[in-house]
Amino acid sequence: MSSLTQRARTLVGVASALLFGSCSDPTIWSTERRSPDSAWMATAYTVEHGGFGTAGVETIVEVKRLGGSGSPERVLAFADGGRAIHLRMAWVGPTHLSVEYDSDPQMLYYQVVKTSGIEISVQDLSTGLQRRPAASARP
Repeated sequence: MSSLTQRARTLVGVASALLFGSCSDPTIWSTERRSPDSAWMATAYTVEHGGFGTAGVETIVEVKRLGGSGSPERVLAFADGGRAIHLRMAWVGPTHLSVEYDSDPQMLYYQVVKTSGIEISVQDLSTGLQRRPAASARP
């Protein structure tokens, strides 16, 4: 293989790595709420995805035990921005996280109702209905 061909392949590889490998989706909104006993932290954040035909925003809600070494666990996901759907979180006691939002109910596409002893309830303020499907509960 010629030296010129090898350099061209190297250049294409480096350019591809820089173009596709270093792109990360920026967080454009976030909020946190600590449980009353300071054992848990609930974090909601909106990520703006970019790309050809895949651009959009999504809002994730995670819970994490404070003082532990575990990673945060995703409990809710919305196909819209947290600020746009007026997402609010509040702890209704040390083991119950209440999340409210005001948007089309179909924007909520992922929901865990119980995990690690924490109950998560969601209320869609656009309809006034509280969602508590038992099918996605985890021990």
